[in-house]
Amino acid sequence: MHDKPEPDPATRERQRRLVLDALPVGEVARDAAVTVVHEIARYHRHGAEQVQAELMSVLTPVLAMLREARDASPGEREAFAAFGALRAQQGIGLEPFLEATRLTTRRAFDALYARARTTASPEVGMELLRDFWAACDQVSAEMIQGHRERELAHVQAAQEQRTLLLWQLLTGELPAGWLPSAATALGLDLRAEYRVCHARPDEGHDVAAVERALRPHTVVVLAEPGAQRVIALADGRPPASFGLPSGVGEPRPLARLRESLAQAERGSELAAAFGLRRCVSPDELPLHSAVLTLPQVGERLAERCFGHTSGERRATLVRTVDVYLAADANADRAAAALFVHPNTLRYRIRGLTATTGLDPARTEDALALWWAVRHLEARDHGAN
Repeated sequence: MHDKPEPDPATRERQRRLVLDALPVGEVARDAAVTVVHEIARYHRHGAEQVQAELMSVLTPVLAMLREARDASPGEREAFAAFGALRAQQGIGLEPFLEATRLTTRRAFDALYARARTTASPEVGMELLRDFWAACDQVSAEMIQGHRERELAHVQAAQEQRTLLLWQLLTGELPAGWLPSAATALGLDLRAEYRVCHARPDEGHDVAAVERALRPHTVVVLAEPGAQRVIALADGRPPASFGLPSGVGEPRPLARLRESLAQAERGSELAAAFGLRRCVSPDELPLHSAVLTLPQVGERLAERCFGHTSGERRATLVRTVDVYLAADANADRAAAALFVHPNTLRYRIRGLTATTGLDPARTEDALALWWAVRHLEARDHGAN
């Protein structure tokens, strides 16, 4: 037996056209539309005629690509992407969209295969089927990209809307009549009270890291990379520690969140100023707040208490006084915390008293020393 010779180019071209001209594209689109609307839940509300017309807008250029044995043109690629975007706009998710594409592709392939078997040589038939799948790959890639881009744009628009609503709530700029719809959009209870949490990035944390830290403990998060801060709402319970300097306000109803925001911002300022890696309420540290409010007083006290020394000696003395006061003037406990002998600590304190006249055992002097230490601490953190 001798193998049949392959068709010459002219015969090959003629057979391709015969197959494609006989392809019932309208019938394929109609059958696919009926199946899609019937079998895929997300398409149930779409009419079969509408879906058929939309499928024809894809099948027609695919047929042209096969007739001309070419890839999709730039205009066709844009049209395929627009088709995917349309499905996203219609609320059809990527998974049901791909299932509908699979059903349609299967109908088209069956019709093409049936025509190729009766109208063309095996070589031409295989060539057509190969070109068909190559075209389907191009079409699917463009449609998926268009679908994803539209879904992403929708998500971003929704997030921007939520961000605007939350910001208006926090600043008191939301019109009173919009409060119920804003609460629904943000997933908040109109009757509940919420605490505002406020945090800024510090060393080792950027805005994204701060947002991740707050999210498990809060119900709504607003990240502002431009302002270098993250604001969140927690339910009425005190939030857990976030492991970074942050502030929290008192519980307030939605219409009065701006009050809680002001408290949270102040608490965050205090936490950052004094290196407190936890959530701080402004009422929790009234003296710390006074230190920040009166930097000139702190500067005078720092000069009085520690102006006689500098450099490493000054840092050691400040640390010693801080730990000594925190230990309620107990030399043994303070020495243990500093890893020095108690006599060493007593020597340092006696030297301070001899030089400055300040005795940590006296309440007024202890307060002056504490204020000076806190002022220097805040200044080191850039608060003063």
